[in-house]
Amino acid sequence: MSVYSKSSTTTHKALYALPAFVLAFPTIPVFVLLPSFYGETVGLGLATVGSVLLLLRLFDVISDPLLGWISDHIPARFGKRKLPIAIGGLIGAPALIALFTPPDGVGVAYLFTWGLLLYLAWTAIQIPYLSWAAELEPNYHERTRLNGFREGAGLVGILAIGGLGIVLSHYEESTRLSYTVWITVCIGFLVFTLSLWQVPEGRTVQKIEKFSFPSNNKVFLRVLSAWFLNGLANGLPAVCLPLFLTYILGATEETKANLLFVYFLFAILGIPLWLSLAKRFSKHKVWCISMLGACVVFAGVPFLGIGDVIAFGIICALTGLALGSDLSLPPSIQADCADWDRFRFNKERLATLFSYWSMATKLALGLAVGIAFPILDLFDLSSGSPASKTALMVIYAGLPIVLKIGAVLLMWGFPLTHNKHRAVQHALEKRI
Repeated sequence: MSVYSKSSTTTHKALYALPAFVLAFPTIPVFVLLPSFYGETVGLGLATVGSVLLLLRLFDVISDPLLGWISDHIPARFGKRKLPIAIGGLIGAPALIALFTPPDGVGVAYLFTWGLLLYLAWTAIQIPYLSWAAELEPNYHERTRLNGFREGAGLVGILAIGGLGIVLSHYEESTRLSYTVWITVCIGFLVFTLSLWQVPEGRTVQKIEKFSFPSNNKVFLRVLSAWFLNGLANGLPAVCLPLFLTYILGATEETKANLLFVYFLFAILGIPLWLSLAKRFSKHKVWCISMLGACVVFAGVPFLGIGDVIAFGIICALTGLALGSDLSLPPSIQADCADWDRFRFNKERLATLFSYWSMATKLALGLAVGIAFPILDLFDLSSGSPASKTALMVIYAGLPIVLKIGAVLLMWGFPLTHNKHRAVQHALEKRI
């Protein structure tokens, strides 16, 4: 039988959010800098690295549902969310260090092996971590607030790494990345220990479910599809950002770090705004508005050129505000869909649902690399030709706008509103 936890305390929310702070540390290195680091600095080539990272994502995607199902069925006395998080941390730390401190002469096999271990470790942490929030906080609005705590902590972590990047900007790239991963591992050990020790598990699950894809849950599939489209829309400019700053704006390393700092600073500042709006309006409508706003702002990117750093800084600030919505609202909507799944189909598969959420995230990021880098390599971006710059501009700004509009069309009429979710929660409570 399921036992619903009471609304979590502010202290528990803060302690739950702590791991997100350190999990964000490798975000910029792994998702933004790793492709260009191995493609250009290590010398494997952009097309080769893009293909390897796409293959890694495909392997990683396959593991997501299985690890989610396992997390759902770990006996509560062992910690069905905490145990896989701890194991993932122990695997991920050495993999992260190996990836960003490669010895001379490494090849594709090295990148693939350590990359696969890192992605598997990330899955073992991320899926139970997201599921933990849904169990820790069942209330519609407080759940959004808890997600805001977590994503806000993550953004502060990214901001901290951005600040570190500014401090270390005079070092070579390999040295900066080495310092970053060692700081991540040391702080991560302390933060994860505190959170796993102090925060309760939340609602327990004793019911065993068969492994299955929730094809009958149309509400979940609708959110999942929108999340994937928006993830791809965010992933394309993320993986192309270092190239855009170099070949379009001609930015220095210090300027690149400053622009990232502005982007994530405004994402943090935007979270309270989006949480406030989500209390007054439906979460899905607020998310749609933020995506449309990002489209309007990004429409100005094609007009930029060499030296337009201030104009791009304004774009970074405004799209950073929209990022706060992208990070804090969709996971809360997904948790509501899990409640609907439990009510409508009498299933206990929270982590399994979040595994498909994680799978969509990874597939979107993998496709972003797999699409962008081969095309840019085909146009020979390093030559700096007008055609190659046009291709970069289309991938960086054009495609994301189209994809975000698609996500908005899916979510605008989303049926699971506050009132409907409250009715679902009341019905679930009566089953206890």
